[in-house]
Amino acid sequence: MRRPPLTELVRVNVLIAERSGLSRRGADAAIAEGRVTSSGRSVVIGERLEPAVALELDGKALVAAARAALNGDDPLGGVRLLAWNKPPGVTTTHSDPHAVITLPQALAGQLGADAARILSIGRLDRESEGLLLLTPERRIVSRLAHPRAGLRRGYAALTSVPLGEAERTRLLAGIRLTDGWARAVEARPLRPDEAAEIRPRGPVQPHPACWSFIAIAEGRHHEVRRMYGAIERPVNRLVRIAYGPVRLGSLDVGALREVSDSERAELGALLAAAPTQAGA
Repeated sequence: MRRPPLTELVRVNVLIAERSGLSRRGADAAIAEGRVTSSGRSVVIGERLEPAVALELDGKALVAAARAALNGDDPLGGVRLLAWNKPPGVTTTHSDPHAVITLPQALAGQLGADAARILSIGRLDRESEGLLLLTPERRIVSRLAHPRAGLRRGYAALTSVPLGEAERTRLLAGIRLTDGWARAVEARPLRPDEAAEIRPRGPVQPHPACWSFIAIAEGRHHEVRRMYGAIERPVNRLVRIAYGPVRLGSLDVGALREVSDSERAELGALLAAAPTQAGA
């Protein structure tokens, strides 16, 4: 019998929260009180289970949200996928005591109660802005966020002093950070069509030469900001303009759109070509 790889398993408190409306903390409390079972067996805090596993709360079945049937014409299997132009100041978590505004709070006006179910594919730090992919389906998150998917993250970075050839060469060669080496897969001046995707902030606009483009293959904590800091070009503004084939384009700040069929097809092709995780 095939054992599902770890990336296909989900923490039980997440499953409970998705099916019951409880917060993850509330789900953990229910588990600790012995109120949650799976086919008659008590579950434990931190346990990882398959997304479709049977769960009961206080003896009543928790029904998983209906999922779109796998569609041969859709390489992402019917998963809903949204593109959002994240404003600065939003923390892309569901719960953070230090956050001024969390992801569900920022999306509630457009998605209503569904905002509580939305997950981000990767993150942008609080003051970074731009393209963020969103989905209510956990099964696709790790597949699109993992570096092995080959989805480049493209950013426009604003610095007080323009980057020269020497700085771009260092970014491409690799920079040693506290958590290992980081390397840009592309580093160059920002093109005019890319500059058009960035919404102005404030009455005074920076010189175009102070913007640069960088693409990375993963999304470690503050990775781009730390790389620019290492070359003595601190980032004043960071805007993600691309995630794989999905572009920020003309999307207004705070606005949402469905990922297009062509973008879905390209994402599906990249996932199909990605190397399979060992042991999967």
